[in-house]
Amino acid sequence: MKKTFKKGNIIVRQGDNKNKNLYILRKGRCSITRSANNSILDCGKIYPGDIFGELSMILGLERSATILAIDDEVEVEELNKLSFLEIIKEDPEIAWTVLTKLAIKTQLLDEVRSEMMHPEVMRTIIENKKKGL
Repeated sequence: MKKTFKKGNIIVRQGDNKNKNLYILRKGRCSITRSANNSILDCGKIYPGDIFGELSMILGLERSATILAIDDEVEVEELNKLSFLEIIKEDPEIAWTVLTKLAIKTQLLDEVRSEMMHPEVMRTIIENKKKGL
């Protein structure tokens, strides 16, 4: 089902555990933010062709981030699990696209995790924590 959002509209909200749909961004751009330790973290942007919400759909997890429309008109295709499975039957390439995007996200998280384990980074985190940053 296609949905249209205006600038400033929230498409998905971090912590939501009712909406388990996957989204394909068709038009416009969105921002990704996460709330952690009383701070809002900018986690980047989503562009046309990008997919989001796959973890909630596949694993049934609550939303891990808030997705906000940042262009005047943002169009997404919203798919529940049944709709997604039907599309895969018609076009198996969609499954490959989702798997590829999951693999990329996993790789990026692994890289961030390894950077975080670097002694100098850990020292900075600890020092900032002591300072209350």
